[in-house]
Amino acid sequence: MPETDLLPLERAARAMYATVKPDWDWSDSDAEPMRRMYRDNARAAFLAVMEPSAAMLHKGENRADCRSVWQAMLAAMLQGD
Repeated sequence: MPETDLLPLERAARAMYATVKPDWDWSDSDAEPMRRMYRDNARAAFLAVMEPSAAMLHKGENRADCRSVWQAMLAAMLQGD
């Protein structure tokens, strides 16, 4: 499956795995608990950036709906949409 076909949360979890380079293989059928840990960590990171920074809001041209759009997009991603 191409990376672009994966949901953003899964891509983030796999990117974390690739950065850490642990001594187990992502595709190993017995590695589900470890894959779940990486997904949970990716979810926590996305929750941590739910509130946009002032610079992000500025790049959004300070539109009144910029914050809510960002939060809605992250919420949808976290729900697996």
